[in-house]
Amino acid sequence: MRTAVLALALALLAGCGGASGAAPGAALSPSYAASLGSTSASMPSMLPAPALPSRASVQADLVVRPDVLVLGFALQETDADPQRALAAAQATVANLERQFKEATGGASTVRMLGASFTTVFTEKAGSEGDAVSAAVDGVIEVRLAPELDFWARSRQAAAVAQVRREVSAAVQAAKDGRRGATFGQPRAEVKEPEGHRAQLTEQWLRRARSFAEAAQAASAPLLLVDCAPPGAIEQRPISLLEVGLSLSVACRLDALSAEPKRD
Repeated sequence: MRTAVLALALALLAGCGGASGAAPGAALSPSYAASLGSTSASMPSMLPAPALPSRASVQADLVVRPDVLVLGFALQETDADPQRALAAAQATVANLERQFKEATGGASTVRMLGASFTTVFTEKAGSEGDAVSAAVDGVIEVRLAPELDFWARSRQAAAVAQVRREVSAAVQAAKDGRRGATFGQPRAEVKEPEGHRAQLTEQWLRRARSFAEAAQAASAPLLLVDCAPPGAIEQRPISLLEVGLSLSVACRLDALSAEPKRD
């Protein structure tokens, strides 16, 4: 039996069709994520007109509603004793958690990730000598219930921005350089994207089979072969109401010619 192997890149199948709101080849604009929680240290007397965000379509296999706002943060406290510096950082995180819970109506949680310690060399008169800076980082998650509309979700985003502003102002008011706070931009995500893997896989298979049926010859049907296990599900934020999910699948299409008839 002659076998003609067509080295077809099935990744192109993602461009054959996508979820509603997706466009092949479109790049994700960063303007949406940057607009959720930015703050300013000073307010001019006259504000310019708001810029119109670029809402470029996102290439995705499936568009779903996000259920969480995710915000990274890092806090720093400094003391001559590293244990006291860490205790101060722990107290600051506890206060931060309380502020976010109050602002979001109990919808937020704090998940700690890492801690690091750095020696700080001081030259000020009367100082206790070298100090130690304790930096801790983590993630703040704000739950977004499915029934929340755009305005309700926007109010949660505004609450996040307000707490960021209050914490940053408190750090700046210290003026001794012994404290620090950094916040990332909030991202609208799906907390458990694996819950959509079955739907993403079935959708990919439908597109692959449809492509194979259209491209194959009657005497040489196309079959999926050498499929590798699918990778992680990728998320791309679109808005407070939509997030794009994509699943990368690597396979080949093998065209098998029919066996010659024997006399």
